[in-house]
Amino acid sequence: MMYVSDYYYAASKDYWTLPGYNSSGNDYSKAVNDNWLYTGLYECTISRRSDSFVSEFVVHGSGSVGDDDVGNSNGNVARPSFSLSSSIKFTSGEGTDVNPIRIQL
Repeated sequence: MMYVSDYYYAASKDYWTLPGYNSSGNDYSKAVNDNWLYTGLYECTISRRSDSFVSEFVVHGSGSVGDDDVGNSNGNVARPSFSLSSSIKFTSGEGTDVNPIRIQL
């Protein structure tokens, strides 16, 4: 699963200082057209809130970032993620069962 920081850094640095969510709409949802990890789905992350033992950070369908209770079954999706060192190269694939991601070591 991705960290919430992976999602933030997937957009240009112009958006990195925006809050995850606020009611005025001046939040991270502004980055959806610039964030290559944005899918439009409500996604769980592996990042937990430090002030709560039951809350994790989530990406809302709008692209904003918030929190939810761990294990809450609201139809949240969790997708696998991995990080590559600079010596490993992506070669092809979309990450689906018919077109898996291929890397070159």
